[in-house]
Amino acid sequence: MKMGKNQSKRSIWQLPFHLYIPLCMMGVGLFSAGCQPILNDEIPPSRMDARPEDARQTEQFRNALPPSVPEVAWSEPPPCEGPETTCARLLYRADTELRELIWSDTGITRETRSLADVPSGLTSFSPDFTRLVVQTPQGHTAGGPLFLYDLETAQLLNLNDYMGLPTYTSISALRVAGWHPDGQQVLLVNEDDEVFIWLDLADGSFQSLALGIDTGQMAPPRQFELAADGSGFTFVSHSRDTTNDNDQALNLYWYDLETEQSQLLLTVPAAQGRLGATAIAPNGEQLAYLLIRGDRKMGRSEELYLLDWPTAQSDSASRRLLLAGNLGPTQPVWSPDGTQIAFIRRNLTEPRRAAPDQPPPLGDVWTL
Repeated sequence: MKMGKNQSKRSIWQLPFHLYIPLCMMGVGLFSAGCQPILNDEIPPSRMDARPEDARQTEQFRNALPPSVPEVAWSEPPPCEGPETTCARLLYRADTELRELIWSDTGITRETRSLADVPSGLTSFSPDFTRLVVQTPQGHTAGGPLFLYDLETAQLLNLNDYMGLPTYTSISALRVAGWHPDGQQVLLVNEDDEVFIWLDLADGSFQSLALGIDTGQMAPPRQFELAADGSGFTFVSHSRDTTNDNDQALNLYWYDLETEQSQLLLTVPAAQGRLGATAIAPNGEQLAYLLIRGDRKMGRSEELYLLDWPTAQSDSASRRLLLAGNLGPTQPVWSPDGTQIAFIRRNLTEPRRAAPDQPPPLGDVWTL
């Protein structure tokens, strides 16, 4: 991981645009503007709007920010040039359409195909973008079945019926938490019912996973992230040492699919913040994660950390701070070569909402 000024490498923007979908949902913005991390004595007034009785908590939040934040210089993205060069692609579903944007040396082209025969719902693409799985809604009392759709053959398959997947009473039901790189195995989770399944599309089998977490002492696991090689996944839970919520500890675990064992990677006291999104490096040796401090009323800041995997200790000794600021609703995303991380950063001068009926601005996409 390189700190400081980015080099003008084509690889920065040759990432497939689909990698940025978790960052900005349906849209992608590439901007270059001034970016200054929030320091411990520079909390913007818009974030310091606590009520008078919250003054003490606000001061505690100010003191809780890291004493120093790495200085980061930003550079312009390189142009997309060269004969028959494709610099980036964005593939996403919009209702009954599959849309693709291609950025090449000739400009940006758009392609659209119909998905009218595919049920609506949360859609997850296979790594090679030849198939997709849809989690369908079903009323207000239960989630619907999973459907597998082959983009090449246009074949639609009800996975619950075909593979005998169990049905559950929670609204969330089963959803896709990650794909194995071979596109044949899928991690399915249902957090509300504490069900975790490793699904094999090749032979039509599935295996229920026991994470080894005592949910009597800990909250149900959340925030699943499958490693790029499909060898295992991370998840977050929290324990309670006392009945005081401030004494909770947020735990980050690694589950090895081969050994079927969970390993504690990181413990963060709730008083220091809460764990946000995580992203495992392509080589499986590092993990980027967000630590969220404060709240909207007291002032909020997000910190992007890097955890060295082989030497990870639950006491946070093996982590280092990369960036602090208002990173917005972001999930960090690694470049394929593992040298850069893409994320969203919000502009604090923008209003939270342009109008009451409009969503808040997501921010701009950056790489570090």
